[in-house]
Amino acid sequence: MRPRPLVITLGGPVYCGQVTAVVRYLHASLVCPDYGRDGERSGASRARRVEDWGDPAYLDAVARIPDRLERQGLKVSELILVGASYAGYAAAELAATHPGLHPRALIIVDSFLDLRARFRALAPGQPTRTEMIHVLGGTPAQRPWAYATRSPSAHLAGLAAAVEHGTRFVDVWSVGVAAAHEFKGAMCSRLANALWLRRLAQLLHRPVTGYVTQLRHATALWDWWLQLLALAGLTTTRHGLPATAFTFQQGKALSPGSYCRTAPRTLLRTQH
Repeated sequence: MRPRPLVITLGGPVYCGQVTAVVRYLHASLVCPDYGRDGERSGASRARRVEDWGDPAYLDAVARIPDRLERQGLKVSELILVGASYAGYAAAELAATHPGLHPRALIIVDSFLDLRARFRALAPGQPTRTEMIHVLGGTPAQRPWAYATRSPSAHLAGLAAAVEHGTRFVDVWSVGVAAAHEFKGAMCSRLANALWLRRLAQLLHRPVTGYVTQLRHATALWDWWLQLLALAGLTTTRHGLPATAFTFQQGKALSPGSYCRTAPRTLLRTQH
């Protein structure tokens, strides 16, 4: 009966469960859209996972959900997009390709803003790599346009428009040994976040801040969600996130502490 925040996290049931503490704290409504082809319902059903990987038609449908719910009588005070790992990528792609959503906050944790970099960190035969090839119709070498156009890195203008309209963009990633080793740098390389935040700063004509931790993968969302909400201006807390804030600016070199292992040299050439 009263307006309340609407939290959206993408990726299906597994990712939905990661934001329940946030939803309870904010007294928010929660929507967890799932891609129709996805069969993953728990860690035990990982082999049936099929994510959308930036499918434009799917994201268009997700973007219509808030208006549809309001027409059905749900009162929404503000929209919050949040997610870790794949769900963080999906939230960033949704916000970047649909800046008219005007979310109050976009919070992504241990994620990536470029699909090509994510793919190249995967070993041949790895399930996520196989899934990406299946959904996108090939590798980045075979389908370069598909990987480029489904990357938030290709839609930074849309992300900048959202930020200029008032979206608080909180991007947190771990460079800890365990996180870097588990995903071979896919969530913390220069091409995962740091380079793109610098380019976002160029579009915004002002510095952009990213937050770097030493935590295990996704722990910043599981255990430090209150601090993430504080960074997004949604609450206050006495204790800060155990992270180093890095400022990204146009024309400034990336600090070595803001990223982990270097991405493949061939990929770096395509980005500069």
